[in-house]
Amino acid sequence: STQTATMYWLFLAAASCLLSASCLGAAVNGEDVVGVSMCCPEGKVLKLERPSPVSRDGIFRYSHAEYTAKCVRNRRSPKDTLDGATITVTGDDVDEKQMVVKKTGIMLPSCPLGLKVQKVALNSSATEESSGEAPGETEESKPTSRVRLGDYDCGHDNCLKGNVYVDDKPVCDDGWGDTDAGVVCRELGFEGGYATTESKYGNVNLERQSCFDEVQCSGRESSLLDCRHRSQDDCSDGEGAGVVCYGEEDPAGPEYGDYSTSPPRQEPETEIHLTSSGQLTIPTGPLAPTSYKTGEFCMAGVWEGSLGPRRSEVDAIALVCEPCKSEVLCGASLELFSSLVHIPSSSTDFKNSEIVTCEEPWCQTTNSIVLAFDEDGDGKVNFKEFKAKMEKYVEKLVNDLELNAERSLNEVSIKNLSLKLFLDVLDETFAFSDANQDDILSVEDAPPRTFRDRNDDGKISLREIVGVSPINMPAPLYRLYTNLDKDKNEKLSLEEAKSFIKGTFYVIDQNEDCFINLEEIIVTLKESKLPKEFQLAVKLLGDYYFTLADYFLNEFVSAADVDGDKKTTLAEIIGVKDPAVIESIVKAAVSMGLPNMGTAGFLLGEGRKVDGRRMSRQETEGVIEMWLLVLYDFVNNKKYDSVPNNLCGFE
Repeated sequence: STQTATMYWLFLAAASCLLSASCLGAAVNGEDVVGVSMCCPEGKVLKLERPSPVSRDGIFRYSHAEYTAKCVRNRRSPKDTLDGATITVTGDDVDEKQMVVKKTGIMLPSCPLGLKVQKVALNSSATEESSGEAPGETEESKPTSRVRLGDYDCGHDNCLKGNVYVDDKPVCDDGWGDTDAGVVCRELGFEGGYATTESKYGNVNLERQSCFDEVQCSGRESSLLDCRHRSQDDCSDGEGAGVVCYGEEDPAGPEYGDYSTSPPRQEPETEIHLTSSGQLTIPTGPLAPTSYKTGEFCMAGVWEGSLGPRRSEVDAIALVCEPCKSEVLCGASLELFSSLVHIPSSSTDFKNSEIVTCEEPWCQTTNSIVLAFDEDGDGKVNFKEFKAKMEKYVEKLVNDLELNAERSLNEVSIKNLSLKLFLDVLDETFAFSDANQDDILSVEDAPPRTFRDRNDDGKISLREIVGVSPINMPAPLYRLYTNLDKDKNEKLSLEEAKSFIKGTFYVIDQNEDCFINLEEIIVTLKESKLPKEFQLAVKLLGDYYFTLADYFLNEFVSAADVDGDKKTTLAEIIGVKDPAVIESIVKAAVSMGLPNMGTAGFLLGEGRKVDGRRMSRQETEGVIEMWLLVLYDFVNNKKYDSVPNNLCGFE
């Protein structure tokens, strides 16, 4: 019957509702639920530590990560009650409303470079204001550790200094040292600290009660409670143990020597709200605002480590991987941009940070960057423009080296260089250097006061810059100059530079396949009468550096192949997230980047003879003269006069 069918479908709907997390959550206090991934499973607590500034080498010596995160067991930590807690969220239909947090899974973000900690408000701003207390100052937000500092009025919950108490009983200073103090400070959320003795912050009650005595920490403990100690003591009230921790209120000044270099303890930024759909939008950062969907971040209501042991009724924390800082290329771009605008890469104020021009000689670098990177023509470069230009450079390099071609990774090599690569480098050189953007490089493009008008005639000649007029240069150099500056007007146009690059490429490209390699360079030098022993030295150095460059390129491209298809794309190269490959390349480059000094010295005429003596000045001048003769033969090559108009497809 109809009534029976209706009851059947109502039964199925009720059963489905009871089995679903959303309906089950909605049944809690009659409120809606918001799904959230938790950072740690039950029985473990989130531990946050500040990364050491010296934990990385090379360009990522200072990691972009604000913290390192892991889940650890801690019997003394309170239970995380975030799952099932009531939270104030924002929504499209209303400004704020109450929902219930429902755990949808466990996910601890993994990003070596860009892990970020963000406070998330649990209660509404109105509730906080009416309570008369700022977030983090409620009774529940105080450290839950049994270890505390006392006898020093610091004016807030986390004192930086004071006598040490365990379960409200003072610790005796017998055997007390800096190692023990460091354990206490780290347990309380600071970077470290040093010891004080003799009840520095006031007499303590040791004569009438027993507490920790003869403390012996190894320095590896996470709590003072884990250190070896005696439970009985024979101490007086003037033998209380104390600490001074490194922190933002008192980073330990010059009086304490090396302690002054310790970074200050930092809290996450101002708290924000979740949305009713479980989305988190962070308003600060290099690419702000950045939104994260459910499953792209995790939350915790209890944590320990550098933020201090916490359990709060007014806020929780979320862990996210910042998109830019998590990627090697974007992170390196951020580091470079930050150095140019003189702000730390950890800054949150990128919206108002821009590279601007100036008229001083030392502004050449920033002026050139504005020339090349300013996309909207406002005479300034913000980070988004800077990042976009860096990605275009990578795209050009990928195309020029054919890294995104349909071929296996073991075929990627830098030993064959195309004409397009050289022409692209030339275009970017003009983009950086041509201040008035007339496609001509001249002294007018240099900042004011870079060169001096020595004869006060209102113009600066090449002679005033290099000390000799072009016609008086050695014949090989003058011939090189005339090959470059065809009209001899002491200005270099883009067309003149392109003509010279194409001519030089045409001279070297022996088989005319539009690629040049080391073997063709050596053959060309042989035609220019370079002696055999110098040809050998060029080959040795060339083989060394081309092999090294090939290794670096293949290591990076292999790391970019995240899908394992033995091919790589531009998106994969730009999105590389593992800094280990870059650190490995930088380390190898620093270790092996210098040439064999014997071979290099021989090429420059600064080598040593068989008996160990250095070459004489006359012998060095002979080598320089030999190179000038080779240069003369090279630039006089007849192929310079017969370069095809459409060489390798370039007009």
